Amino acid sequence: MRRIIRLLAITTAVASAVWIRDARRRARERAESIGRVMLCDIRGFVTHRLDPLVMRLGFAGGERSVLGVVEHVGRATGTVHHTPVLPLVADDHAYIPLPYGSEVDWSRNVRTAGHCRLQVHDTIFELDEPAIVDVGQNELLPQALRGPLQRVGSQYLRLHILDRAPGTFAHAPARGANTTVASPEIHLEMAGQQAGGAPAGIAG
Repeated sequence: MRRIIRLLAITTAVASAVWIRDARRRARERAESIGRVMLCDIRGFVTHRLDPLVMRLGFAGGERSVLGVVEHVGRATGTVHHTPVLPLVADDHAYIPLPYGSEVDWSRNVRTAGHCRLQVHDTIFELDEPAIVDVGQNELLPQALRGPLQRVGSQYLRLHILDRAPGTFAHAPARGANTTVASPEIHLEMAGQQAGGAPAGIAG
């Protein structure tokens, strides 16, 4: 067992060193910061590898899962996508963290359309009025967490809850959809969001 753990550690260290060296090279070529290049790499991995796996295994939107699922329509294709997210929902608003910035595809799709649907556990929310807000405007976060999260530039997509009804996307097909696909990005906020009594999933 120790041998396997040691082998995994060495493999991880080597892969990380190769990745960092390659990221530095690409950062020089693009005249960008290495942090930006590595963030793009991580986002690509999450989008094309981790998210589809999360959706395929049913880890998002389930009865006990903290992950919800946003249903949004592609701006150019009209194709319906389902993206796992970590929403905070209470009263008449939902807040979805944007750790990779506001220009990720699912966020742009929602803002272009002006509406989307969100499944949390066995409830489907009809959402509209999308707006990018900073931590200070997220009323569902404890005050103690707002300062640290604001310092790292955390943003949220705030949406107004137009309606809510029992159901899941599996039993409530998208309206006017071309094709339903399991896709995009999982947006997990910093671990601190779960601490200090911060709401997870449906709050209130």
